[in-house]
Amino acid sequence: MAAALIGEALISASIEVLCDRITSAEFIDLFRQKKLDEPLLMNLKTTLLTLFVVLNDAEEKQIVNPAVREWLNELKHAVFDAEDLLDEIDTEALRCKLEGVSHTE
Repeated sequence: MAAALIGEALISASIEVLCDRITSAEFIDLFRQKKLDEPLLMNLKTTLLTLFVVLNDAEEKQIVNPAVREWLNELKHAVFDAEDLLDEIDTEALRCKLEGVSHTE
């Protein structure tokens, strides 16, 4: 029981970090530079914030509902995948930035 609550707190914190990362000025600038779909990025933020709210309710319900517990487990994996994807995007952005600096020297 305590381990489940700690795990869900980790998911909540991870979702909050994801929201912060995708709304950072650097991340939004990268989207603009690559001419990517900025409204899609804002839609992602809205979805993450909704998940954050639903997660609080689900944390309580998982105790009596195994389906909710399974959903939370799947959500945890999805959040970790999203973190990995953002890490890859950040790495690519840094690579592009360094290439730009090396070309101007």
